[in-house]
Amino acid sequence: MALPTDRELLIDAAGGRESAFAELYGRYAGELRAYFVRSLDGNVVADDLVQQVFIQLLGSRAFREPQAGPAKLDKLLFTIAKNLLRNQLRDDRRRNDRELAYHGPMDEAPPDRSVDTKRLEEAISNLPSHQRQPLLLRFRHGMQVQAIADLLDCAPGTVKSRLHYGLKRLAHLLQPLAKPDKESPR
Repeated sequence: MALPTDRELLIDAAGGRESAFAELYGRYAGELRAYFVRSLDGNVVADDLVQQVFIQLLGSRAFREPQAGPAKLDKLLFTIAKNLLRNQLRDDRRRNDRELAYHGPMDEAPPDRSVDTKRLEEAISNLPSHQRQPLLLRFRHGMQVQAIADLLDCAPGTVKSRLHYGLKRLAHLLQPLAKPDKESPR
């Protein structure tokens, strides 16, 4: 028996069949959670944000008019996720700014990571958002350039350019950290 499409599940869910909505949730929750965890550096709000994505889906036109909605929901769900992530990062930044203004820097134990992974994550976090998002979507989530372009609402050439310059900037950020083993002869 063939699996039902996203649209078929959405039609059933809009008709009140909870198991259809649960199946949609099961299809996408893991990918969305991974997107949030990686983008927020393991932030504990990832599960809350996944739930928010599906709550917003319930309020969307795609849910109100499922017959006219998309055949696959990945683009819609990741667009919602991208907007929620942007809001979360903005809120986190504002909260940190307020804490620093009132309390000064807080001492925290660093996460338990290998040095290389930690340096890579720091370098990625130092990339501008317009370069970091395509890199994470391409290399951590395995999305193709066209899918990223659709999600970020830009041309595929723009995505390729952002990937190129993001990787170039990442290499530059990591370069001072590289230690040559031996002097190479010229």
